[in-house]
Amino acid sequence: MVDFDGMTRKFLANEGKKPGIRAYMSSLKDSVARLRPSSQSQAVMIENIKSNLRSVRREVESLQEQVTSLREQLQVLEENKEK
Repeated sequence: MVDFDGMTRKFLANEGKKPGIRAYMSSLKDSVARLRPSSQSQAVMIENIKSNLRSVRREVESLQEQVTSLREQLQVLEENKEK
């Protein structure tokens, strides 16, 4: 049986949250992919945008890994403090 009440509660609880950086990056990537250049200079500009988005994506992934690592370190420090 499907728990519609639980699904509704989860949906409403997450409604006020903003989308993550991955959602914004995906949206930008999709928007750029739909662009159709009408000149060579626009084509070059679009390729530069795509390249920049790839660089930003790699940097975001690196930062998220650092945040995860720092959270783990903080958790270990807090556990040691409690002892």
